Amino acid sequence: MKVIASASIPKRAINQLKAQFDVVLFETEGITYPAISNHPDVFICPAQDGFLVASNFPEKAKKVFAYGCIPIQYGNLPVGMTYPESARYNAVVTEKYFIHHLKHTDPELRRIHRDKKHIHVNQAYTRCNLMALRDNWFVTSDRGIEQILLCHQLHVLYVDPVGIQLPGFSHGFFGGTCGILDDTVYFIGDLAYHKQGEEINLLLEKLGYQTCALYDGPLFDGGSMFFFRRNV
Repeated sequence: MKVIASASIPKRAINQLKAQFDVVLFETEGITYPAISNHPDVFICPAQDGFLVASNFPEKAKKVFAYGCIPIQYGNLPVGMTYPESARYNAVVTEKYFIHHLKHTDPELRRIHRDKKHIHVNQAYTRCNLMALRDNWFVTSDRGIEQILLCHQLHVLYVDPVGIQLPGFSHGFFGGTCGILDDTVYFIGDLAYHKQGEEINLLLEKLGYQTCALYDGPLFDGGSMFFFRRNV
């Protein structure tokens, strides 16, 4: 089992991941602004049997993914230096839904997920702000996303992003702190450090998830983690 994670997350979290998985550390330079330049969810999005990546996906990352036998296909547009060009691939994909600011989505990403219900939100950093769970439940740190999903009769827990670490900013966002593998939600940090940690834990337990804190410290926005298991 492989996990794609930012090279910028705390070393203690990286070491914990390495104890459990084959870790693919992601990093770029000079493509977008430094605070998010190593965030996987800025450059990649789940696709059939692999990932769709930005048209300017760096050569070093291509080699790392190829060495790890992680299949990729390319989008039409590059990731840019500033928003919204930096958010073209930052969508949330579930079995039923494709959620993003659809005016900014890379066209190829919309095409390959054309069979899902597309939900437009005004926050193009959608994946950064949104964790999708089972049973039509979502956790978000964006009030606008919360209201749109509620209008679609989906279940939503709002989480205050204050206290989530993202170097260079006053805070990060909830979706970027975690990744889900089967029935386990892995957090870059510990929910105990967040004022709504108990509330989040109760929801996850209700939905049949267990949690794994990758280090003892505040939640850290590393641009999500993506798990990849090749189907044999």
